[in-house]
Amino acid sequence: MRKIGDVLRDFLKERGWPAEDPYAPLFRGWGEIAGPELGSRTRVVEVEDGVIVVEVDHPGWLQMLLLKKRSLLEAARKAVPGGRIEDLRGRVSASAGRRPPSGGPPAR
Repeated sequence: MRKIGDVLRDFLKERGWPAEDPYAPLFRGWGEIAGPELGSRTRVVEVEDGVIVVEVDHPGWLQMLLLKKRSLLEAARKAVPGGRIEDLRGRVSASAGRRPPSGGPPAR
């Protein structure tokens, strides 16, 4: 018996439609693209009109994201050769500051 995902992928392929979102590798591989430290504190939330929107968990990480913007865009373009990537924008998560930093309990 075949999995439904395999059946759907074959169906789309037979009709010439993309079987996967061309930006899926960007979402899946963001940790590798951004690196372990930045990747653990950020996440891609959308790609719209060639702009990658990345959410960070603290304003300090937004600064780091913007400092690495050029190299992140280059790596993202390599990860998504079939997609259009022109810019990267960051924003601080609405839940920033509500949880302790990863790796330990809140500071006292």
